[in-house]
Amino acid sequence: MDNHEINEKLMEAVESFNWHAVKEYLDRGANPNYCRFKDEDSPNGLMQPTTPLRMVMFRISDCDLTDQDLGQFREIAKLLVEYGADTKPAMQIAEVRYGKYDSNEPVSPFMDVWHVVAGVR
Repeated sequence: MDNHEINEKLMEAVESFNWHAVKEYLDRGANPNYCRFKDEDSPNGLMQPTTPLRMVMFRISDCDLTDQDLGQFREIAKLLVEYGADTKPAMQIAEVRYGKYDSNEPVSPFMDVWHVVAGVR
């Protein structure tokens, strides 16, 4: 599997909130900072899930997700950060989509994910 292919597999695993597959692809050399395209290459660049951690922040707003699903995204976010994922692009998409980050927001499965990306928990 070439670099592009394994990185795309990582993105698919993140999108489907499959922690085990995310771990497998990272262990096989997938780049936790893989970027599908630069923000400036698209008119809606900041709104696009172009990196694995951005995909996490993009997906957590899905109204069909359960608290358990959000817990999976929290664990995936932790894993990506452990493997060196840059949190800045994920914070950018989160703040464009959800507003300014506030560490004092009430505890919730959604905010648990955001706290991990913000480096608070």
